[in-house]
Amino acid sequence: APSTANHMGNVHGGNILRLCEEAGRIVATKYSLGQVALVGASQTQFHSPIHVGEVASVSATLDYVSRHAMRVSLKVEAEHLESGRTRETNSSNMWYSIIDVKPRADGMTGVEMIRGERPIHPLHPSLVAPDAASELKKNAASAARLPLSTRSPKEFPVTLQVTPDVDSISNHPFVSAGYVLKLMDEAGAVVAAAHTKHQCVTVLLDKVCFRTPIRLGDLCTVRAGVTYTSSRSVETVVQVWKTELPGGAEKEGCGSICAVEARFVFVALGDNGKVVEVPELPPDQRTIRWNAGAAKHEERVAEKARAKL
Repeated sequence: APSTANHMGNVHGGNILRLCEEAGRIVATKYSLGQVALVGASQTQFHSPIHVGEVASVSATLDYVSRHAMRVSLKVEAEHLESGRTRETNSSNMWYSIIDVKPRADGMTGVEMIRGERPIHPLHPSLVAPDAASELKKNAASAARLPLSTRSPKEFPVTLQVTPDVDSISNHPFVSAGYVLKLMDEAGAVVAAAHTKHQCVTVLLDKVCFRTPIRLGDLCTVRAGVTYTSSRSVETVVQVWKTELPGGAEKEGCGSICAVEARFVFVALGDNGKVVEVPELPPDQRTIRWNAGAAKHEERVAEKARAKL
């Protein structure tokens, strides 16, 4: 629909992420026979845009199960109705965990989401992806290194604040991960566009870590900042902080929790829709994340080179 598109007539990356998360949640729920929640995502690639008027389809395959986690591999294809041509536009690995919803232990009204203790039935060995176990360990190590309190205005110049409504929930009364990813993609695109002075589109969701669920009615503060630039791409780090309402204004250390953090990579488009070069991030605006961004960029370049061999 036109309401999901950007100025180029392409579907927003955030809408695609939300669609993928919903498909992955359905597959994980059917296999585990219980409520699930997204805990992370990796290798989320945007290969080509989906244009308004094309038919998008998502295939989701469960390809790894540990005692308490499941990986769903997703592929998005777009079909041009007049020609019948179909192409792959997106791919992603999303990780889900079984959850339990119970009365809150802090005495407040409502419920809380906790990680379920019931083990998940093992997947048949013939269906297990060979790279999944190593990816699970890598994600856990990466999540442990993510900072919990980096919120300097220098690093996060763009801030969006919303209170999710009923259209955003999945496991009542908790907000769906797809809705959160859409917000994060929008915030990342805004800060990338502000830096490049061009419209920007998502090419990669490099890493995302969900630390704690967001409830319906929580105040969500989405913070985004540019952390690395190559000649043709912009890396942004996006955090979502939640504050339970009522409870007054959001204050550091007073009820605000970093619920989600992710790295997005964008490219800038010129007036002709082609990718253009982007300005380098000035040295005085670089943080400790610059070196990590440079290393990740070199790793992606090397992977692309190996894929062409």
